[in-house]
Amino acid sequence: MDKIKPVLVPTMVELVKLGAHLNYVPLSTAELAERLGQSQQAASQHLQELESLGLVERRRAGPKFAAKITGSGLTLVREYYSALKAALEGKVKGMTFTGRVFRGLGEGAYYIGLEAYKRQFSKVLGADPFLGTLNLKLETPVQVEQKAQLRTMDGIRIEGFERDGRTYGGARCYLAKVGRDVPGAVLVIDRTHYDDSVLEIISPVYLREKLGLKDGDLVEVKVSC
Repeated sequence: MDKIKPVLVPTMVELVKLGAHLNYVPLSTAELAERLGQSQQAASQHLQELESLGLVERRRAGPKFAAKITGSGLTLVREYYSALKAALEGKVKGMTFTGRVFRGLGEGAYYIGLEAYKRQFSKVLGADPFLGTLNLKLETPVQVEQKAQLRTMDGIRIEGFERDGRTYGGARCYLAKVGRDVPGAVLVIDRTHYDDSVLEIISPVYLREKLGLKDGDLVEVKVSC
């Protein structure tokens, strides 16, 4: 996700402190301005910008309005939080995820099979990738936070490209061991249908078959950062 102007970050922080990441919170621009130590005009402008970016939703609530952080906004907040946490605590060398197998949207095979992607994935894996991803639903909020932290770390860059007038976005890969030490890589896509509660994994082998997996099975993934 694209970053926002630094001046808007404190506004997002105040909204989280008010609980706007959980539900709509009644709030006037005057109250927000006081919390931010800024003018009412500046507070109003910040909210308008955040709303135009799709990070905040607003609706009337009597004499005030009510604000709520959207899913995209919460993802952005988590990314900032994870980046700050990593900076304070130092770089993480590895992460372990556990998640339950679920059937995705069925688009993985198509995208991985595109030559420009396939060539890059082959370099990452050291072999041609299986045409499809293993999708895991992470088990706990701590795991979701880890995924957000992973998004802030350097990985092996997969470059986007254009073909037939269509733009295909980029991604990053993080080498991993899946289940019983089966090689693979966690894929963090720049723009995806999934939020940070989902882990998408590529591998040279068909992981469902190799590990005897079915929907609902719990899988451990050890990621190198």
